[in-house]
Parts: sequence; C-alpha cells; structure tokens
Amino acid sequence: MTLGGRHSRCGRSALKLSQIARNVALLATLCVAGFAPAAVAEGTTYYVSQSSGNDAWDGLAASHDGTHGPWKSLAKASQTYSPGDSIRLKCGDTWANDTLRPTGSGAPDNPITIATYGTGDKPVLDGLDEVQDRSGIHLKDVAEYRIIGIEFTRCQTGIYADYADGSPRRKGLWIEACYFRDSQLYQHYEDYPKRKIGLGICLFSHECDQKIVMADVTIKNCQFRRLASGIWTNSPDNFNQAADNIWNFANLVIDGCTFEECKQWPLGLRGIAGGAVRNCLTLDVGRHNQAWNGVAGSMIARCKDFVFEDSEWGFISIGPPGKVSGDGQAFDFECNNINHVMRRCLFHDTDGPGFLLCNDASGPGPEIDIVLEDCVSNGKSPRVKENGYPKVEIMNCSAANRVTWKACRFYLSEGAQLTNRPEGLTFNNCVVKPLGKACGTTNLALTATASAASAESGHPCASATDGNAGTSWKATASAGQWLQIDFGRPQTINEFRLREDPASSVTRYVIECWDDRAAAWIGSFNGLTIGPDFIAPIVSRSTSKIRLMILQTAGNAPCISEFEAYNDTQ
Repeated sequence: MTLGGRHSRCGRSALKLSQIARNVALLATLCVAGFAPAAVAEGTTYYVSQSSGNDAWDGLAASHDGTHGPWKSLAKASQTYSPGDSIRLKCGDTWANDTLRPTGSGAPDNPITIATYGTGDKPVLDGLDEVQDRSGIHLKDVAEYRIIGIEFTRCQTGIYADYADGSPRRKGLWIEACYFRDSQLYQHYEDYPKRKIGLGICLFSHECDQKIVMADVTIKNCQFRRLASGIWTNSPDNFNQAADNIWNFANLVIDGCTFEECKQWPLGLRGIAGGAVRNCLTLDVGRHNQAWNGVAGSMIARCKDFVFEDSEWGFISIGPPGKVSGDGQAFDFECNNINHVMRRCLFHDTDGPGFLLCNDASGPGPEIDIVLEDCVSNGKSPRVKENGYPKVEIMNCSAANRVTWKACRFYLSEGAQLTNRPEGLTFNNCVVKPLGKACGTTNLALTATASAASAESGHPCASATDGNAGTSWKATASAGQWLQIDFGRPQTINEFRLREDPASSVTRYVIECWDDRAAAWIGSFNGLTIGPDFIAPIVSRSTSKIRLMILQTAGNAPCISEFEAYNDTQ
C-alpha cells in the first residue's frame, strides 16, 4: 500500500479499525457526499464545480437546469454567508491557485458549512506553488464554520484563520476529514505572519493583550503529510522571549489526526488556554530536513490546561547526516507551560531525548504542574554526538521545572541515563530498564495460533511464532499483508519483538491489538523499518489477539522470522 498519493472516495464511512488503519481508511475513503452533518436550521446551499460550473450562474443547483447552476471559481464563491448556509464543492474537481474567502459568521446551532457533493475523489484546492503565499481557505474574523472532506495540496497554508487586534471573542471552528499534503517550504519565520513556511492549518491572532479571540476549535480525523508543520497557533508575541504569557485561543481539540513526514513540528501550539490531543499519531518527522531551530514530534509553548491521551510519537530525526538540526525529541515542552496531563501515550525511536523540558529558547518561564500517567518512553538517542545533547530520556533544562511521572516505563539505550538533571522531577511507581533487557519473560506467541493474509509455500505463518529465527513466514505479495496471533483468551501485552528476514524490506507497519469491548483493532505501535531485531514497547493492553499490518514495503513480499509478544514486568 502506498501512503503518498491522492486521498479519497467521496462519502463512505471508514471501518473502525485501529487508529492508523482507521486513518488510512479515512485517507482513502472519506470524501463521500452527505458526510457533512445536516444543519439544525435551514439555510441556502450553494454549489461550486470547477469542471461544469459557470460564474455567471447563481450557484443554487448542483448542475445547470436552465434556471440555476453551480458557480465555477472559489473567487466567485467568496461571498458573505448567513447562519445555516452551506458551500458545496464538487467531488473530483480541482481548483488551481484559487482561494475560498467566505465572510459572514454562522451561529452555534446553525454553522456555515464548507463540504462536498457528488461522488469521487475529494475536491482539491491546489496552490500550485508552496513558495507563494497562498491559502486554500482563508477565514478572517469569522466564527461557527464547519469544513469537512476537502483536500489541500501545495498551498503554503491549507486553512488560514486570522483574527484582528481588538477582535471580539469568537467561537466555533470545526475541521474534519480533511487532507493536507505537500507543502514543505521551510525558512526563517521569526517575523510571522509574513508567511514563509508550509502549514496545514494556522490560527493566527493579531491581538497582543491577554484576551481570547477564538474558542472551541475542533480538528478531527484529518491527515497531514509531507508538510513543514501540520497545525500552528501563533500571535505576534509568541517569538518574543521577554513577553508574558498571552492566551489568545481557548479549547482547541485535536482528535484522531495523523501527522507523517513533516519537517519540523507537526504540532506547534502557542498561546492556548485549554484543550486536548487524543488518539493522534505523529510519525517520521525531520528525516529529510535541516531545521534552523530544531525538530520535535510536537512543540507546545505558553499553553495551559491541556490533556494528551492515547497518542503516539515516533521516529523523530535530526535530519540527514552532515546537515543536522538540533533537538530531535518526541515531545518539547518549550516554555511557560502550566497544568498539562498526559495519559497512555507512547514516545519512541528519537534521535534526541524522549522529552525536552525547556525554558530558555522561547520564553523564561518553567514548566509547572505537568503530570504524565501510564506513558512509555523509548527515545534511543543514537545521534546525540551530532546534535550536542546528552544521551538521556528526559532533557531537563532547569531546576525550576515541576514535572511528575506516575506509573510510567522508560527504556534506556546503551549508555543512556534517565535525565541530566533530576531537580524538579518526581517519579512515582515508575519502571526504568535497559532496552536490551526488554522481552525477558515468556514469549506469549509460542503457544498462540497464527494466521496470515497469505503464505508462500515452505514459509507458513506458524514459522513466525515458533521461537526459531531460522524459519520465517513469507507472504505471496507485498500489498495488503498481515500476520495475526490469537491467544485464545485475554493477555496483558506491553512489549513486542520483531525479527525480519534479510530478504525482506518492510518500510511501514503497525502492530494492532484487538479490543474486545469496542470490537475493533487498536493501533499500539507504528513503525518504519524492522531489521534483524527490533524491540517495540507499548502502553500495556489486555487483548486476545494481535496483528502485524504491513502497510508498505520497498517492493518485495514481507518475510518475518519472529513476531513475539510479552508481558514483561521485570
């Protein structure tokens, strides 16, 4: 399966599989007519079709009926709308270098909706050139909008929403099932909003006082791929180290989103009072780029009262050898963060530390009342000589930070320490162990039943669970392959070990655990390559069966020597 092409099919619901399988399904299937929720009260629906529309028509019909017909351009559709109105873009159409700039606001029970009609691929807003300051949709000083099922490519910013100095407090922006891709412009941006970086979504406040200009923003089931960064919030003072905390946004919820192959920070959140990040995946960040001010899976600064739950950050790179960035951590608490909670989150395979607790780059304030519960960190830090960091799981820049870990597990690579500075850090009921000591108890796969999508003769699926690295399961094709292990009854699993045959070349996979209560596969570990011996700790799960989903290979059929599962409490 190739993950880098067009999104699409307009309007079928995705099966509720694992987190990543669900997101891949959404990536492939969510642009269906009728996906947008119905308006509570009746408004006017306007149609826009680049392929069959005409700006001389009135926009009041999906096709020309002699009296009414769709508009052609987004420029024509950039009208003033009223609560309950809907702007529908035709599936399968592409608008090149054409920005939708609607004005007018919806109401809490009557939002203005930007969605789709027809069948086929998602409608595409193509900026053509990421170097040009172009947005797919530009919202200015408006509220109560829903944007659903649109694809954005080569726009310097996919959706740009900005709010004026002195703006009244506004509420309501919902972005769902959208796909943002291929905008990798990256250069110095300290003078933002002079836009110089490729973003999926940016919320910008021109307000410099302590005042909320936009609240209640939800970004749900969206995909962000091959961007400089995915989601930003920003204001003029957020790069001013001497400035006080300014919270201009409130209640930002990011749920079920996937961020892959971004250059710098898939999440760059600043100046937000309250929010949540749930069920999100961040993977493969920074690998092909040198970032002037560092790389992290997420960067959060000058924010308060956030909850992070059931999310994963993995494979954070400092860039190509000889042209490296700083940092390389899974998560960066950059400065002035207050009262955040992380639960059941996984951080793994980073060139730098698992965590950076910083307060000397973007502001002077420490990290206060940060609590992590039931989280797993396996940073590895193989390239610390290049980025200048010590080899630690937690890089603590100040004794003034106040961070607590509860019932967390840390896996230390050879030569690594837990932290460079223990002052201000509290650990309650945590496990710290060498990564090389993982998978040291009984391999639960040895007594389980194996099955697979396919198996080449002489390479049955049971060969991947026999404890013999000299035998292997080999699929008959490279696409759509999986290897499943059924325990027959619920087992607690917290570590996996994978061994790949030298002839195999898996480049993207996910390990899933079956959730009996939800009757669904839940993504537990997302990986890139495997190699001869790969250990994958996860947040503990009770499951009756597990599955290795091969999402991408270098071209040949996958061949797995061993797929091992453990409940290692050592």
